[in-house]
Amino acid sequence: MIVPALVLMVAALVVGVVGVLASVYRLPRNRVIGVRTVWTMSNVAAFRRANRAAAPAFVGAGVVGLGAAVAALLAATTPAGVVMLVLGGIGLVGLLGVGGVVGARVAAAEEAEHEALASSPPAPCTAGEPEPERATCAPAGACGGSCAICPRAQAEA
Repeated sequence: MIVPALVLMVAALVVGVVGVLASVYRLPRNRVIGVRTVWTMSNVAAFRRANRAAAPAFVGAGVVGLGAAVAALLAATTPAGVVMLVLGGIGLVGLLGVGGVVGARVAAAEEAEHEALASSPPAPCTAGEPEPERATCAPAGACGGSCAICPRAQAEA
């Protein structure tokens, strides 16, 4: 009973540390821990954002696993200790799965956005071209207040 509880405790501590590192963007991109999809492994920023999104579930998994391991150690060889150990393991793995799904969805959404931007037709460059002539700026209420900073409106006033 002691060995499985210690194994669960070590696993929970590792998962909790990974969650904390991911939440502060300090988890390095690697092939062992964190949310690893094709997109996150090809882009450092995507890896960090996906793992940041999964971090609360990772930290929660660590807390659940650690709590269950401590409860199992305190209950020793009673049936309650075995139940706590099993429930803690299931909770740890379940929350890891939730974090992985959340992180993968963040990465997929970012990849879809990137592909949409890449497939859009290029817009003509208008840098350096004169602005089209406008009669006057509308009153501040009609355009949401942006005419208040319009140089033409200030010149006409």
